[in-house]
Amino acid sequence: MLTVPIVVVMLAGLPLEINRAPWYEPRQLFVMTGFIANSTSGTWGADFLTRGDWTPEKQKTALGAWNRGLGASYDADKAVEAFQRAGATGVIFYDKWHDGLVPHATGLTRFRTERDLVGETVRALHKHGMKAVIYYSVGFDYNPEPRFLEWACRDAAGRPMGRPFPTDWMSFHSPYRQYVIGHLVEIIKKYGPLEGVWLDIFSQPASLDRYSKAAFSRQFGKALEEATPDQWSEFTVRTLGDFLTEIRRAVRAAQPGISVTFNGAGMADMAEPRHASLVDAQADYFSMEGHRWANIERGARVGHAMDRPFEVGMLLSSSWYVPMEDQAPPPSMGEAEAVVSAATAWIHGANVYGAMTPGHSGVYDERGDVRLLKVIGGWLRDNREWLNGAEPYADVGIVLGTARASVHRNPMGARPGMTLDPLLRKAGYSTELVGGGFAKKHFRLDQYRMLLLADGALLDEGLAEEIREYARAGGKVLALGRASLYSETGEKRADFALRDLYGVQYAGELPGYKQLAGVVSEFRLNAPAVEVKATTGHVMATWRGAANAPAIVENQYGKGRSLYFSALESGFPENDPVAGELAGRLIGAPPVRIEGRREYRLLMNRKGDSLLLYVVNRSTAGGAASGEPVRVTIDTAVMGPVARVELVPRGAEVGLSRREGAVELRFEAAPSVTTLRVVRQ
Repeated sequence: MLTVPIVVVMLAGLPLEINRAPWYEPRQLFVMTGFIANSTSGTWGADFLTRGDWTPEKQKTALGAWNRGLGASYDADKAVEAFQRAGATGVIFYDKWHDGLVPHATGLTRFRTERDLVGETVRALHKHGMKAVIYYSVGFDYNPEPRFLEWACRDAAGRPMGRPFPTDWMSFHSPYRQYVIGHLVEIIKKYGPLEGVWLDIFSQPASLDRYSKAAFSRQFGKALEEATPDQWSEFTVRTLGDFLTEIRRAVRAAQPGISVTFNGAGMADMAEPRHASLVDAQADYFSMEGHRWANIERGARVGHAMDRPFEVGMLLSSSWYVPMEDQAPPPSMGEAEAVVSAATAWIHGANVYGAMTPGHSGVYDERGDVRLLKVIGGWLRDNREWLNGAEPYADVGIVLGTARASVHRNPMGARPGMTLDPLLRKAGYSTELVGGGFAKKHFRLDQYRMLLLADGALLDEGLAEEIREYARAGGKVLALGRASLYSETGEKRADFALRDLYGVQYAGELPGYKQLAGVVSEFRLNAPAVEVKATTGHVMATWRGAANAPAIVENQYGKGRSLYFSALESGFPENDPVAGELAGRLIGAPPVRIEGRREYRLLMNRKGDSLLLYVVNRSTAGGAASGEPVRVTIDTAVMGPVARVELVPRGAEVGLSRREGAVELRFEAAPSVTTLRVVRQ
């Protein structure tokens, strides 16, 4: 098994080689599946195994009944063959889930399934030349053996913590740590080689169990009860980082080169830089649960920029959980919605796993989630040639900043730009996330027609100067709220680092209800904004109800121009048009526009001299089964002259109507995604 070293992380003073999971390149489709039960109070769905109020005793009884005869008709060879025919290249198969039940032939606990479901499946994957990744729930366990209660996290009153499923949080400083590592090594030695291990619930609460108390005292020389918030945060991050390091070393000793990831890996990046540097950075590839289109797009947007493979998950079945009935759960969506969701991830540079659930007998629904798997696998097959090696086209670069690894939490909250990004994309602009802790390339700012400086971006002086140079040379900048007010170390500056570019100076916070009055759409905000005073800038809009304080300020800077909007990014309502209107004022209308009866999004990639234009139908909820005529207009003054346009994969040419400064395309859009190859002169 080949490994490609990409970075060496220093943890506990020792180098730890991180590999780029070469087996996950290029774009691929995986299946996540196996046998887990909703023997809970219904927190994760209505498909609780028993009726009435939940009790721990009822859970044990229900789980015991569910385990009897589980997978009686499960044919791993047949299932894996069906996945492969549908276009999947690998499977993430469930081992221990949150309830602690182990589905492989383990010697570490008696709490296991009747059949060795893991072993049967991995052998089938090896037989068919498919990749095998094993899922393992780390943070939760509800094994009834007394030792597990001893290992549970504890609150201030000494009570076990957890039970959202219900289950207990397990202390990573207790012997449970060795139990987890022992299981992972056992799986590899019994069933390997494997491509990877996929860890779920890799997190830890603020626990006062005796094991955590002793570990904290050793590290900080004081009682855990006396910890400051920063010490709590540092202790938690170190706990996760050290545990992941130990896991990686153990599994790689059992199988050199095996990949490790965890659910949510890569997403801490600019929101929690310390966590990203000590924990996320150890993942050989990144992963997040996407489920539905909006989350899939949000997660997949980092795919092009990341320095290692990235996957997003979508739930093809209507439930994660194997029921008591032999019939598998019905599908969660129609064919068009499934294609739109998966294609969005692939277009943005991510891989996809589709979660599928068999019935209690172990048989999958050929007319349900298996059918959906075939449909999305077919779309990937038809489009793979143009997806691999593509780069995003973007009008707008969303600057994520240069946060230092010492910053535990971005003082302004979530990942920068994640509120404004979808609003700009819905307005028709193509965007790209610029920078971040895991960026795989150097971003040239001059390739973007506009930069968005997000409210949560932490900027160092070097990046601030690059942005000034971009503006001096003619670039356009849209800045929000506190952009450049905080340094790369999370320290608040006395004034904006880019106050000369904005044409304003910082004057404090502006709480309370405000209403925008000026040149853009009405905008109501009942959240803090930044109070500023105009210096060289021209006030375009004010806050009515807040002493008419400046809200939007326009400033000429060299050959370029900026618009500064003092609203915090978190205050933007869903579907608000203001961001799109401000972008339009700076760089004009979106250069590619679509007209049709349904709601469409335009996604664009570049490959060589070609522009790949994806017309994504967002009106799939009604189960659209046919296409409709649409019109696409391309601004050739921005995009350059167009020689011809072809439909992918058929290669059929689309008729063009040319007029000065634009070309128009008229064609019938697919009910899901239409792929157009625009060949430029």
